[in-house]
Amino acid sequence: MLRLVRLPNVLIVVLTMLLMRYCIFSPYLYGTLPGSMSPGLWYGLLVLVTVVITIGGYVINDYFDAGIDRINRPDSQVVTRAVSRRAAIKIHIILNSVAILLGFFLAWRLKAISFGFIFPFVSGMLWLYSAKYKRLFFWGNAMVAALSSFVILVAWLFEFFWLRLDPMQFAAMLAVIPWVNRIVLAYALFALLISMVREIIKDMEDTEGDRAEGCRTLPIVLGIGVTRIITAVLLVSTMALLGFAQVILFRLSMNMAAWYLLFTVQLPSLFFLIRLFQAKNKADYHDLSTLCKMIMLAGILSMEIILISN
Repeated sequence: MLRLVRLPNVLIVVLTMLLMRYCIFSPYLYGTLPGSMSPGLWYGLLVLVTVVITIGGYVINDYFDAGIDRINRPDSQVVTRAVSRRAAIKIHIILNSVAILLGFFLAWRLKAISFGFIFPFVSGMLWLYSAKYKRLFFWGNAMVAALSSFVILVAWLFEFFWLRLDPMQFAAMLAVIPWVNRIVLAYALFALLISMVREIIKDMEDTEGDRAEGCRTLPIVLGIGVTRIITAVLLVSTMALLGFAQVILFRLSMNMAAWYLLFTVQLPSLFFLIRLFQAKNKADYHDLSTLCKMIMLAGILSMEIILISN
């Protein structure tokens, strides 16, 4: 069951949302009005909804990937071995029904019904990804990357709608909202790009099973060599944008955060780039995928360093 729900990935989702609340929203948005922050109960419910939808996405992905996993990772396959396909689809339906209902409850609490429609939309996108788009050229990678940035964006949307409940409070925050927007978008863009890199690496790792199931992933359509170059371009672009962010941090005298990004994100990314062109087999690509996840985690943890540096 722990394999089915991808516990490490779920913990990263929880950590990301908590760091957004206590390291970004609390000091930068509510610095002058700390008592105005959304109640922990409601934010905790948002985290729960996001986690439940995430787990539901993993379950439906394993449901549709039973044939691929039988080839790519037979020792860790859950659906059809530990959980039947029928049970998996029931789990998916229950999880998503609960998440969507709780999502609309939050929307009612925020007096913003549009917020509630985010969750059925994401649930539908995860279904479409697993059932169809994962097997199409590039679309699957793009969808997963976009949904990775969703975790960051939905936290900010929740806080934004909470602020709107009190017009006077919202007006008092107008001066700092653009700054928070920049921080949120920077992390969302980082999540988007690094997730795209990891998804492409996973496709390179899983080429054998994907080809057997008729998938048209980047390495199958373009070949490993061209896919390596595309991955390298994405990673170098990410490093360049991080370098720009580091310059801004130095100018703001947040030197600790800038140096942290250099040693925990930039240098490992450079090592990743070198290893990318040395990788030859499934084990090498698996190691690169793990390293990519560690880079992502290090980037997320920079929120705490930014708080300390402020």
